[in-house]
Amino acid sequence: YLFNENTKLMYNQCRKCGLKYFTPLIVGDEKFYNSFQEIDWYYMNEKEEYQYAKKFIKNNNKVLEVGCGKGAFARIVSTSCYVGLDLSEKAKKMASKNGVKIKNEGIELHVQNHKNYYDVVCSFQVLEHVSNPFSFLNSSIQTLKKGGLLIIAVPSEDSFLKHVTNGILNMPPHHISRWSDSTLNYLTKIFNLELLEIYHEKIQKIHRRYFLSTLISNIFLKPKLVDLSIRRKIISKISLLLAIFISTEFG
Repeated sequence: YLFNENTKLMYNQCRKCGLKYFTPLIVGDEKFYNSFQEIDWYYMNEKEEYQYAKKFIKNNNKVLEVGCGKGAFARIVSTSCYVGLDLSEKAKKMASKNGVKIKNEGIELHVQNHKNYYDVVCSFQVLEHVSNPFSFLNSSIQTLKKGGLLIIAVPSEDSFLKHVTNGILNMPPHHISRWSDSTLNYLTKIFNLELLEIYHEKIQKIHRRYFLSTLISNIFLKPKLVDLSIRRKIISKISLLLAIFISTEFG
């Protein structure tokens, strides 16, 4: 419903920073994202990125999470000074059931009364969804105290995801942009930041079949952004069956 029969997407790349993005900007709304609520791997309570980020946060830190969903990270981080932002009313209700209070507002609104306020600002799997990354990041940085820490987790364009064909969840209206290490590093020039570390987590068990099927499929066919051919459909189906067999038999 977010597209019409005349919609045509362009896949672009910035010559300066290398950011890949789609135009026109078609962004998923609350109805769209609510449809993902029942998918077990989409809003997981435990993520490696949560545990990794937790190591950088002290007990007395004021922490802001932008795009916090149901507030899963709030239950992992040890600080009592946590604020979560999410635009979804459903996410707010789910967070409340988990004992987490969040605010239904965007970072651009929140920054107006919270400049130089937080020790840590984090967002997990959010940046690739937003229509204006500059505004999102600029507002996030403005809420930080001097010397504060910005933690961002995104699907890496340097991972196997770069080689996925017909990856509909890595396209609009789900993902608007794609972020590589070099693009993330370029943010230090744009916003005058110091890069502490870029970390790549290992393939999680829940994504192993997806990884294996992509690997097998690319043995037979060169990866493309979109390929609706019969041959691709057959190879993809066979690759998935082989991936299921391998992951079942060998773990």
